Amino acid sequence: MTREDELFRRLRGGDGAALEELIIDAYPAILRYCLWHTPDRQTAEDAAQETFLKAVRHLDAYAHRGKFRAYLYKIAANTCTDLRRRNGRPEPLGPEEYIEPGFEQVEAELSLMQLVSALPEKQREVVVLRYVHELKLREIAEVLDEPLRTVQSRLHSALKALKKSL
Repeated sequence: MTREDELFRRLRGGDGAALEELIIDAYPAILRYCLWHTPDRQTAEDAAQETFLKAVRHLDAYAHRGKFRAYLYKIAANTCTDLRRRNGRPEPLGPEEYIEPGFEQVEAELSLMQLVSALPEKQREVVVLRYVHELKLREIAEVLDEPLRTVQSRLHSALKALKKSL
């Protein structure tokens, strides 16, 4: 049983400490995801918090068919989409704003982030989930509610476009 499965089992049993551990483990990754999909850091933090609130509220609806992490990303994706609809459609953070304070980035990394930001939204989403958040293709398909072959095709097209841009 993985740590994630154990936390989920404890959480379903009403263990508040399991929720705290889950948030400590998953919050940084969910926040990074939200930073890529919202116009500013404050909105990203709000979206990340809302993601965990929704996950707890709808815990009984989760069927535990995949990784709980993929379920959190799906909620985060829907939350960010809802915020964009509610607040208009401002652009997500650019690469310069995405860099977290206190971390120096190599120029090549910033350049790559700019190239990824220039991809079409659906391709960018797959690249970010695969390489920034290190999800498996099946998990990405679950998060995006798309067939696995569609995810594979988008990733292939995105990598081809990035290679061409380099």
